[in-house]
Amino acid sequence: MSKAQSLIEQFYLEEQERQAAEASFTPVDLTISSGDLAMLTTIAKRFNKDKSLLVREVLSQALIDTFLALDPVERKMLAKEADELANSIATEIAEEQGLNEVEASGTNWVQQEKALAKEERKAEKTMAELKAKIEEEVRAELAAEQAQETVADELPSEATSNEMDVAEDSSTESAFETSEATSEEAPVETEQNSIFA
Repeated sequence: MSKAQSLIEQFYLEEQERQAAEASFTPVDLTISSGDLAMLTTIAKRFNKDKSLLVREVLSQALIDTFLALDPVERKMLAKEADELANSIATEIAEEQGLNEVEASGTNWVQQEKALAKEERKAEKTMAELKAKIEEEVRAELAAEQAQETVADELPSEATSNEMDVAEDSSTESAFETSEATSEEAPVETEQNSIFA
């Protein structure tokens, strides 16, 4: 086989693959608001994309977001159902196109659900660890506050006994000063009495 013949054969294979890939997409008739259409047209024009390809990509992302919002139990059931339906549609397309097989294109919803469930379990574990750490820190803070309150409760009674000691010392000193003052004043008065006598 010459190089030209193998090249043409390669072109035929590429064409079949392209037709099979295109066949795996099912046309959908949808209506959207004029504002949304204007934005799609503007974005497609800005990035030099085919409008129908852009709609396909945007719709695919919106479906993933919608899928993520489903209840986990329901999400698992719907993922399995969607993948079965996608395989059924791919088989119908293959029969219509006269092809042996057409692989279902787009998102594999069961795999998407498994990855999401794994992420959710990981997030729950992280949240549980964070919650336990916060609870431990709060317990430690409460214990420290209680210890400070206990010390604070003990300090006033010690301070009161110290204040009483200081009060006793000062009353003793003032009594001593009073007696000294009285004893000093008494002789002066006697002397004054003797002068006048």
